[in-house]
Amino acid sequence: MTETKMPSGVRRFGYFISIMINFIMMYAANNLIGWNTPYLTARFSECLWAINLSLSAMIFAHFIFMVFDPKWFRSFMKSLTNVFSFISVYVFRQEFPLDLSESMVRTVNLGLVILLLLLLLSIFVELINSIKFYRN
Repeated sequence: MTETKMPSGVRRFGYFISIMINFIMMYAANNLIGWNTPYLTARFSECLWAINLSLSAMIFAHFIFMVFDPKWFRSFMKSLTNVFSFISVYVFRQEFPLDLSESMVRTVNLGLVILLLLLLLSIFVELINSIKFYRN
């Protein structure tokens, strides 16, 4: 199956929906402290730059995908956005802006470490895919 450089209308609509969802998530993240979210401490504001960076990278990538989305490029951009996601999760884990019980802290930390490892794996898989798709 040949792939064109211009995405179909359905794919462009999907990218548009993804952009809107990321904007909503960015709005929510930037207002969580003001909404007096339980279990969230004021240290969350120290994580916002990384969260906003990650969501902005996703918005940017999906905006580009609306006009240019061959497989190799999508895989490359996914690896790049996963780098920003890794940074976001890493900063969140370092700041740990949650007020939880000791057992929950260990569980959430374990989950964050697993997520970081999965993001690293995903970065490498998508880079390999981008090379593979580019060669084909």
